[in-house]
Amino acid sequence: MSEFPHSTVVTVPFGEPRLARIASESLQVDRELSGDKVVRTISIDDANLVVSFTANSLRVLRVSINGFMDSLILVTRTLEAFA
Repeated sequence: MSEFPHSTVVTVPFGEPRLARIASESLQVDRELSGDKVVRTISIDDANLVVSFTANSLRVLRVSINGFMDSLILVTRTLEAFA
């Protein structure tokens, strides 16, 4: 059995590649607090931010995604205000 059997991918459209890149660079700074329980990878596909999560339990996966979404909301609101 895999060490991280639970996974999901979240794709967030930004409308233009520049905004996706800014979001990616902003969000990659924050490391996962439970790095031994969850792995998050962030990439860009054209104007989309693609975030992959793998975790050792569904609870850890949910908590990680929720924390990421809080940060994503802050980044998108900042981009709307200044970009």
